[in-house]
Order: sequence, then structure tokens, then C-alpha cells
Amino acid sequence: MSPEKSVAARAFRGRLLTPVTGGAPDEVRYLDDARMVIEGGRITRVEAFAAGASSGPVMDLRPAVLLPGFVDTHVHFPQTRMIGRAGAPLLEWLERTIFPEEARFRSESYARAVAPEFIGALAAAGTTTACIYGSSDERATDVLFESLAASGLRALAGVTLMDQRCPDELRVPREAAMAACARLTDRWHGHDRGRLGFAVTPRFALSCSRALMEDAARFAADRGLLVQTHIAENPAEGVAVLAEHPFADDYLGVYDATGLLGARTLLAHAIHLSPREWDRVAATGARIAHCPDSNFFLGSGRMRLAEARARGVVVGLGSDVAAGRSFDLRRAMAYAYDNGLCVGDRLHAQELLTLATLGGARALGLDAVTGSLEVGKEADFLAVELPDHAEDEDAVLAQLAFADAGRVTRAWVRGESVLTR
Repeated sequence: MSPEKSVAARAFRGRLLTPVTGGAPDEVRYLDDARMVIEGGRITRVEAFAAGASSGPVMDLRPAVLLPGFVDTHVHFPQTRMIGRAGAPLLEWLERTIFPEEARFRSESYARAVAPEFIGALAAAGTTTACIYGSSDERATDVLFESLAASGLRALAGVTLMDQRCPDELRVPREAAMAACARLTDRWHGHDRGRLGFAVTPRFALSCSRALMEDAARFAADRGLLVQTHIAENPAEGVAVLAEHPFADDYLGVYDATGLLGARTLLAHAIHLSPREWDRVAATGARIAHCPDSNFFLGSGRMRLAEARARGVVVGLGSDVAAGRSFDLRRAMAYAYDNGLCVGDRLHAQELLTLATLGGARALGLDAVTGSLEVGKEADFLAVELPDHAEDEDAVLAQLAFADAGRVTRAWVRGESVLTR
């Protein structure tokens, strides 16, 4: 997308629903008939529609609802074709199902075949921003970036770092892995005025040597990059991590000691953290990717969102495909509600919508850019068709968060179409 595009002002009409920057977790703005004006790829006006208020053309999308694009904080590119393949807890599932599939991405032709499937699934689900685990293979991750660049979607992605406790086909020695990070960062970080970015991606502490984690932390700090990794997803995983890295007192301590923990760190799952670990997450400003669908599907446990909220920890939603069974963050919203019921933490639909949009943008450090339909933000938004009986704010929220109804018909990033159907 060139800087010359999206210059002319354009207006869109429809019902509009958005979380509010700086508001409470359950604060949203709803307009039954809204006009949103976009200029230069940014939102310049959001207001109740008034006939004759604008002399320019308006794209009338009624009765569709205009929403911020969804922000998926945790998804795996090389697992695209493994959706629905469960039957074992995390470590066994990785060994039996996921690692053999990820090894196929050493073939550039295979990566090129899967990349459009992956990106098409994101767009069809209304995900306009994603934080992605690439392959451990540099060329396959480069293919992912090439496809993302052509798609118009907003994304952070990284080569997945693994130098131990994984099949030889996936293992990349520390020096080679860090060299790949440098090349991919040089090529892709900041691409298209920041639409794409590189994220330093140690898979998890079990598959990374201490030296690799330390190198990754230094690289991320030197380049000002996001770090994404997994933590405390499964009790057996936690035991294995501390056996592998006995220098730490707890799982979070591994990342703390190696320099990976900080305000630009995104930790996925965080199910089995102790109160002391939660306190440290909050103190460092690290963020959480909550992945309730995959937590249910692999039987990993229940993340207590209240632990994060009580400490002011930023949380976004992740699909976690392929342990997650869908790219659609509306399903993740519903599972987050169910998860909350299981642990005595009932969530409202407004809170769920925020988790899937502005919460995710905050977790990625992109909330000044995207995540809500507010003046000054870049115009990343959706048109969602809902049943005719969804006539007011409560009904719209219920359909979005809890009902398997409605579909994303259009999506835009910076005001440029990335999905039409």
C-alpha cells in the first residue's frame, strides 16, 4: 500500500459500535445511525448521521454494524492446517501433531501454499491486526511477511526460536537463528509506514537454551522490538521448564533472569502463574494474550483474568490457532465468557468486545493506532451483518459476543479494503 493511497475523504454510514480509549473495561460507544469520515487512511469524524451534513458521497452499509477490526494477539502460521487436531495435553500434542506439520515449512513451496490460506482466514474472521508466530525456518517466515505485505493486513510476526528439546528439522542453532532475526528485521520491521513489524519470538523456555534467550533479549532491547512467548500453559510444561532451567525459582523467573521480561513482552496463556509471578508481571509492565479456546481444547486449565485486572495488567485475546479451533475472535469472546464463569469471574459483552479489539491493540503497543473507531486512529474497521432482530445496543453486543450468527462482509485497514464478500 503506497503512501499516496487513501488521500481523498470518504464517508461510511451504518450502525457503529466501538470501545472507548481511556474508558472503563465495559465502556463502549454505540450509534444507531452513524457517519464515519476517513481521510488519508485516518478517522477524522465519527458522529450521528444527519441528512445533508456532507456534500460528499457516503457508502451506506446499513443495516451492517461498523466495528473496529479484531486484534488477534496470538496465532501460529505453521499450524493453519492443524485446526481440530487434539487428543493429547500440550507437550504430547506438540510432539505428535504440531512439530511434524511445522517441519513441512522447510519447503518454501509448502509455505507459499499455506500463506494465502492463513491470511485469508484472518481476513474472513475480521482480524485486521495479528501477532503471529512464524516458522523456525527463515525463508518460510519471509514468505509469510511477503504475503502479509501484499494482503494489506496489519501484523507483527517473527521467526520462531528453538535450539533444543525439539525435532532436528525444527532446531536452528543460536547464531543462525539470531542472524535470521537480524535479516528479517532489516527487511520487514516498519514496512509500509509501520503496518508490519518484527517480533522476537522464543517459542517457550523449554525449547530455548539460556544463551538463546539472552541473545534474543539483547536483540529485542537493541532494536526496540516486541517479545512474544508462551508461559504457564500446562502444569507438566512448567515442571519441565524448571528442570531444564534450574537457575530460576519459577517459570516467569526464567524470562526475568534472561532479560526477556519487560514492558514490551507479550506472554501467552499465563494459566498457572503464582500470585508472586502475577505481581512481577504487573511490576514489569508485561502484557498477556488470553487464549481461552485453546485452553479448553487442550485441557490446559483456566486463566484467571481477575488476577491480571486486579493488578492493572493489559490483556488481549488470542485465537491460538491451531490449539484454538477458529480464527474468529468472536468465538474467543464467547470462550472467554465461559472461562470466566468457570473461575467465578463473569464478564460483560462490552468487556469481551474490548478484549478483542482495543485490549489487543494495547497488548501490542498499537492502541494509539488501532483498536477503536475514534478520531485520529487509523481506519481499521469491519462491516458485520447481524440478524434483523438485533435492533439495539444490547442485542448487537449479544449477537457479537455470544451468538453464532452474522458474518463479516467487509474489512478495511487504513481505509483500504482487505476483504469484500
